[in-house]
Amino acid sequence: MNDFELFIKEYFSHFKASRIKEAMYYSLAAGGKRFRPSLIFAVLEGFKIDPKKGYHAALALEMVHTYSLIHDDLPAMDDDDYRRGKLSCHKAFDEATAILAGDGLLSAAFKVICDDKELNNDTKVALISDLSELCGANGMIYGQCLDLEAEASQSNDIADLYEIDDYKTGCLFKCAMLMGMRIAKDEANYDFYDTFAHKLGRIFQMQDDLFDIIKTSEEMGKPSQSDLKNAKLTALNYFDKDKLIALLNTEFAELHTLLDKQNFNTEYLKRLVDKIKER
Repeated sequence: MNDFELFIKEYFSHFKASRIKEAMYYSLAAGGKRFRPSLIFAVLEGFKIDPKKGYHAALALEMVHTYSLIHDDLPAMDDDDYRRGKLSCHKAFDEATAILAGDGLLSAAFKVICDDKELNNDTKVALISDLSELCGANGMIYGQCLDLEAEASQSNDIADLYEIDDYKTGCLFKCAMLMGMRIAKDEANYDFYDTFAHKLGRIFQMQDDLFDIIKTSEEMGKPSQSDLKNAKLTALNYFDKDKLIALLNTEFAELHTLLDKQNFNTEYLKRLVDKIKER
């Protein structure tokens, strides 16, 4: 167990013992790849800042991400029985517990940032503002709303797909990049963080669309062809498999080009981009 996972375990020791706590930790510690926290750490390492300075922010973001997955898996949403290779929260516990576990994670995320003794209050307020905006009705939740609406419409306009991807997936990637930016105090370079996250979020979601048809349930840790079952609007509505693979390769190369232009050490971000490409 690495230091960040130990930090998560230690933080959870402060919650009162309950079925909700068990469900929260079950879902959060269920083997996620931690790409969003890793973005924060990669930015900090690029400025020679100890990644541990980002642990509170990273846990807050991972709590929000996990809450969204718990609720996504519910029967009223995507109705998926498995997540990260384990039973979904509502299957391992029950629907009411899953709803409350998601609520608990979302609520706790902001307290995690407040509990950070390494950062000054101005930085913590900025982190909380970014997180609340980007996970809320103008961010991730807006994208989830568009995603549900698209199941009925099956739009022929690829701009509709990109809008879903930019909000549903891209907003939490943007939050990760902005958290790294805030802690590193590199706000003057905001446009880079915004552009990088925008591109990476879109690529990441299109990769997931591809994996839904080419990977097994065991490889993904969740049911394959779930998007087909739910009639989701995905990149496969606009590209065949080979064209999508070619597009993704081009987009990943462009991310490297963008990183080459920065005035801090982006080798950590490049390695993370390559890890995402090869996932």
